[in-house]
Amino acid sequence: MNDISMEEAMEGFALNKVKDGDILEGTILKVNKDEVIVNIDYYADGVIPRDELTKDHHEDITQTSSIGDKIKVIVLKADDGEGNVLLSKIKADAIVAKEELEKALEEKEAVEVKVLEVVKGGLRVFFKGLSGFMPASLVSNTYVEDLSKFTGETLKAYVEEYDEEQSRLIFSRRAYLAEKDAEEKARLLATLKEGQSVEGTVSNITSYGAFIDLGGLIGLAHISDLSYGRINHPSEVLSVGDKVTVHVLKIDQKKEKISLSLKNKGQDPWNRVHEMKIGHVYEASVKKIIDAGAIVQLENGIDGLVHISEISYDHVTDVNEVLKEGQKVNVKLLNIDDERKRVSFSIRDAKEEDQSFYEEEDSVTLGDVFQNLMDKFKEEN
Repeated sequence: MNDISMEEAMEGFALNKVKDGDILEGTILKVNKDEVIVNIDYYADGVIPRDELTKDHHEDITQTSSIGDKIKVIVLKADDGEGNVLLSKIKADAIVAKEELEKALEEKEAVEVKVLEVVKGGLRVFFKGLSGFMPASLVSNTYVEDLSKFTGETLKAYVEEYDEEQSRLIFSRRAYLAEKDAEEKARLLATLKEGQSVEGTVSNITSYGAFIDLGGLIGLAHISDLSYGRINHPSEVLSVGDKVTVHVLKIDQKKEKISLSLKNKGQDPWNRVHEMKIGHVYEASVKKIIDAGAIVQLENGIDGLVHISEISYDHVTDVNEVLKEGQKVNVKLLNIDDERKRVSFSIRDAKEEDQSFYEEEDSVTLGDVFQNLMDKFKEEN
């Protein structure tokens, strides 16, 4: 074997020499809680102190870095005074990150940022070696009361603003979520069909109905479509956050509006309406007082109108003076209108039916009684 001269050895060493500022790819040899040792194909190993590996003070680098991993690093010091090469992964990432940020901003591409902590006005975030800021108003497309729940999380966001000279880097998760919601909304509008049953969550309640979130698309269930029974306010049957099954009544593609119903057709009380008989008396409860009279509901769920003229034989000017909501009453079935799905009742005629037995008894006169006694006396004699 030929011996290598001193000059040749020095020449070979020179070819592999590293200098400050070089960006290299290395292989992790060892990991402990304070540093990572990296093979950079040099006579000395590279050392990455913890602070040059991650910005997350809570990160366990023994869990996030593994022996054999390939990583990009930059040389901070070719000789740290102890025969090692001082490296930084964060600064190497930052150089690459600047190019990615410019591209993401120009082409409106989403990137992933790590939330480091909550600061005044928003979140301090980290993107591949660069520190950035996410204002509270850009964290979500809905109000967030406690931003601390995002600490340590990785979030998808758009680059809102990037100025390297001013060291200004702003991210917006709200813009990303808004775009995703729009995409999901378009998908749902294209796939939903009238008559279809879908799952949703009650997102808001108003006096006229409930708004249901179908997963990116909000639909309205009018108060009349929440229950077969009469209700005065949607909060009587629903609460915000409730998971519900709704039926799609109508879809307006142009206005992007969806009409929904919570009513199950199989449970429609009207299916049992013809089990009742005209002229029969039923027990009901007063559900609502209106100018025209009162809405009453039977135990089977069927409701109908008692017109003000059918409440009493006496003249009624104010229904509230005669009836109260929740009051139990007997009603006589007057009519069933199948076409309009309406039923009419009478309270006054129901009272007449109840008194018919006594009226028959009261129709016996004193003459009838004495006549019966005379007939009985004649029979005995």
